[in-house]
Amino acid sequence: MLVVIEDHVIPSLLTSAMEAYEFEHKTHSRGKGKRKLETFGLLWGYVIPEKNGKPAKVVATNATIETSALRHEEWVRPEPESIQAKKELINSYWPHLELVGSFHSHPYDELDDVISARGWQCSDGDRKFFPWFHEVICPEQPNIAHVIVTVTQLKKSSKAIINRIESKEADGISVSTGYRKFWINAYATQQDMDLNDFYLAENVSLDVSAMHKRFLTFD
Repeated sequence: MLVVIEDHVIPSLLTSAMEAYEFEHKTHSRGKGKRKLETFGLLWGYVIPEKNGKPAKVVATNATIETSALRHEEWVRPEPESIQAKKELINSYWPHLELVGSFHSHPYDELDDVISARGWQCSDGDRKFFPWFHEVICPEQPNIAHVIVTVTQLKKSSKAIINRIESKEADGISVSTGYRKFWINAYATQQDMDLNDFYLAENVSLDVSAMHKRFLTFD
């Protein structure tokens, strides 16, 4: 399966992860704020089913942030009613857009922590959440995408160089820019129509071609 993230989606992914990571979030002006939180959002676009020997495609053309999601340093919990309300609004006035997936962030204190935990990968909780999200929120879609944006701070400023990350279930890239390093990793879930089951897909490929025009690529 191919997950395509178009150029104008990338700023929403990076800036929302960066904001939740670097800046204090308070419930009121005099309250104690928290940093390095996870954040959550939705991917909108369209799905092309497998045909003519070509794999299915999930194409994300827009992204929105779920500001009602309950955020924590180690997890994030979206509000299903908020997501359903957005689906109804989008479907009514932008019928060319469908809800095709989700994204959330993984914040880490330092680069060594990311490497030690392989923090660009999905957690055990993510493995349960992804099929649940597909079944409960997007049961009309045969395939949907799940993107993880991992972020950490660097001790030294670095140029924006893209590196590839590949695994059995996911495909992604990492990029260092200034004192930050990001990972964008794509997973996907599929629906088995016969068994009415939802499961993590294998052999997922990520297409972020537009990023290669804005960042340096490491060969």
